[in-house]
Amino acid sequence: MSPSTTVQDLPTNRLYALPDILSRGKFSKSHLYNLVARGHFPQPVLRMGPRFTRWSAERCDEWFSDPQGWIDARARAAQAELT
Repeated sequence: MSPSTTVQDLPTNRLYALPDILSRGKFSKSHLYNLVARGHFPQPVLRMGPRFTRWSAERCDEWFSDPQGWIDARARAAQAELT
């Protein structure tokens, strides 16, 4: 890290594990995977077997800040791809 680089300048590649998301969202594991399957929650970015799944913290934080806005933005993007 150069002397002019600050912590805020570094990329954030944090990952959330399943318990992190479930405790923050206050919903069940099956509900989370249902949201993912319907495209209403970010897809996992890392899967290494059935017991090791991680999500991008940045994408999850976006969803937690405005779930309906995130879903609507995804729907608009999908619609724009079709036209």
